[in-house]
Amino acid sequence: MSLGIRPGSVHALLGHNGAGKTTSIRLLVGLLRPDSGQVRVMGVDPYRNPSVRRHIGYVGENEGLYRGLSVAVNLTRFCLSKLAAPDTCRREVARVAETFELSAILDKKVGELSSGNRQRVVLARAFLGTPRVVILDEPFNKLDPVWRARLRGFLRNYAEENGAGVLFSTHVLSDVEEVADFVTILRRGMVVFYGSLDSLQSSAKGIEVRIASRDRAGLEVLAQAFADGVERVADGFLVMNLSDLKEVYGLLRLVAEKRIPLDSLEVKRISLERLYLDYYGGGGDGDEGN
Repeated sequence: MSLGIRPGSVHALLGHNGAGKTTSIRLLVGLLRPDSGQVRVMGVDPYRNPSVRRHIGYVGENEGLYRGLSVAVNLTRFCLSKLAAPDTCRREVARVAETFELSAILDKKVGELSSGNRQRVVLARAFLGTPRVVILDEPFNKLDPVWRARLRGFLRNYAEENGAGVLFSTHVLSDVEEVADFVTILRRGMVVFYGSLDSLQSSAKGIEVRIASRDRAGLEVLAQAFADGVERVADGFLVMNLSDLKEVYGLLRLVAEKRIPLDSLEVKRISLERLYLDYYGGGGDGDEGN
């Protein structure tokens, strides 16, 4: 596999269980040594030079929290190990506690918190020190709908305002549609798609057009003109997938030129879930692990 994360952008890493998402993330943060090839974070090998990790905000598949200690102590201990500056850490803990609305529970032991609140502590910990690279393994897990939406907005703003590169893995494709600029799809450790979300939709003919008309001859004209994108032709009905809005406008011009009467016209983006399943053939890999 080969991929890069651009500063100021949000990048989604997708794939079925066993595709290699978590393994890839562990390689990126320097927790695993690659068998071959190179991993560079800000130009540095994170396995050989772990000091670069202080510039990385990381959420792994395990919480890694001390459940018998308070939220404040958990955040402070991690901050001190990362930044080694007590005054800075006091400010940083207060900042992330406000951002993730933890101020009211700073004195509570982590073991007393709900799973959603613990996830917010994990997220807050990742953003201590304003990291330039943020790598998150399933960050939306355990969050309620309100906090899912807040996190999507936060990631988008954080990347833009700090020029940070953000990479996250998820199985929830609606989150990807809301926040991601770029997408990588893994299958059995291989990249089957790498590019912008827009290019994924256009390369896979990501716009669905449904036309209803009593003019059967007119529908045949449209079907012949856009034969590559036709999905279904029925009596009085035509469904086709087009690459982009330019093709949609061309279709509408042809409708006007041929004076084809329309009973209805529906244009919509094909869901990311459908495009994703197209790359997987609608099924899983049958692999274990991540």
